[in-house]
Amino acid sequence: MAGVAAAAATAMGAEAEAFAFRAIAARRGLLWGAAIEPQVMDGDPAFAALVRRQCAVLTPENAMKWNALRPAPDVFDFAGADRVIALARSQQARVHGHCLVWHEAMPDWLSADLNAKTGQMLLSRHISGVVGRYAGRVRSWDVVNEAVERNDRRPDGLRASPWLKALGPGYIDLAFHLTHEADRSARLAFADYGLEYDNVSWMVEKRGTMLQVLSGLLARGVPIHALAIQGHLDASRPMGFGDGLRRFLRQVADLGLEIYITELDVNDQMLAGDVAHRDAVVAANYGAFLDVVLREPAVRMVNTWGLSDRHTSRSVMFPRADGAQVRPLPFDRELQPTPAAFAIVSGLREARAA
Repeated sequence: MAGVAAAAATAMGAEAEAFAFRAIAARRGLLWGAAIEPQVMDGDPAFAALVRRQCAVLTPENAMKWNALRPAPDVFDFAGADRVIALARSQQARVHGHCLVWHEAMPDWLSADLNAKTGQMLLSRHISGVVGRYAGRVRSWDVVNEAVERNDRRPDGLRASPWLKALGPGYIDLAFHLTHEADRSARLAFADYGLEYDNVSWMVEKRGTMLQVLSGLLARGVPIHALAIQGHLDASRPMGFGDGLRRFLRQVADLGLEIYITELDVNDQMLAGDVAHRDAVVAANYGAFLDVVLREPAVRMVNTWGLSDRHTSRSVMFPRADGAQVRPLPFDRELQPTPAAFAIVSGLREARAA
């Protein structure tokens, strides 16, 4: 009987290993993780156990944004962010901080108070307070998020955000310098969306703008270490992950920057068909994207935007018209692996060795 029990335990261990993303990724020199909400982790022990098995990096989905940390001008509320740090420590995971400067998730008081006279003080106080508190405990930061927007028609391609209107384009340089001063050990990333597809003209144009922005930062001696590509994919769109994306990643790497994929998921909101069909298309998108991305040695980290369909912001923000549950992530509502999980495992196993 002891031999049977041992064999069963070995089989169970092998099955668990088959979907241990963090372990498979580590053997390829990659960090694998997911965005989480600390209150969800605390309220759902089974989901928390799944995150522990799968994730070597935790990204706070909302707990480190301005509106969570700064309820009033003279008040910092670190409860949620502290809990993320504690959860990461308990599972020997890193933390990717998200995010220090963004045109959204701004508390009402900040929108009212931010202007040319106050902007530098507000930014300095926030970054020194937040980054300083977590110095040595946050591996990397999305310092500036979604700061490129070609539709705003600026010659430099920057978004006409409240921060730019208050401080000019130099707010980006300032944010990176302030973050580096607060924690010289952290890796600092410029994060943005809309860089993934070869067959979407505005994304191809945005890649060129992004390269100009990154080159300018480096030329000015700004302490930037990585480009963070969000990776929100659309299952209803033809997969356009090919030579153009591969070339763009190589151009970023040639600048001396690392590359992080920080918000990977596959939106099936507009995809017709039954669950089996939708799951197959979602999995194919994960596989095609990772096939390109993981061939680039500069890609050091991949995080999905959530881990299970049980807890995904897409079910609220992007519900399906037919009322069916959206299924953008590698584990379903019962925390079982979907076809996307198999595609991810395959992609990780075929990725370059460390």
